[in-house]
Amino acid sequence: MSVFSGLGHVAFRVNDLDASLKFYEKLGYPEFLRLNNDDGKPWIAYLRITDELYLELFPGGNGEKAAGPDRTGVHHLSLACTDLGKVVAYLEAEGIELQTPYTDKRGVDGNRGVWIHDPDGNRIEIMEMSPDCIQYAALKDVAAGKPPHSLHKPL
Repeated sequence: MSVFSGLGHVAFRVNDLDASLKFYEKLGYPEFLRLNNDDGKPWIAYLRITDELYLELFPGGNGEKAAGPDRTGVHHLSLACTDLGKVVAYLEAEGIELQTPYTDKRGVDGNRGVWIHDPDGNRIEIMEMSPDCIQYAALKDVAAGKPPHSLHKPL
């Protein structure tokens, strides 16, 4: 049992605050608070995911894209959905390019998903969790007192 009540926020350094704000607003995460430096320039923009979970965007990136998936550090942000097809149609209507094709095929974990990138190259997974996915099965087993699962990735 963790002493923490949950995840508070995820923060990204961004190259173009306005472009990032527009992108994340299309995903349904509006800006609700902005802190400015003494000179009036933005320091942090807060976007609401839930009332307890925020995305913080810090302007002033160095112009480079985010490190790729093999680099040490944050690997990706995952957003949950209940209808992947509906989300994909929405993303396409908003002009957000899928980085992986949309299919009905489920992954090794039993879930369906697609990937997109934000304007700075941060990888974002859109995941539709299946009621019988391995994550839920493992959590059920742990709650029943069984040891954590360990599975092998198929070659």
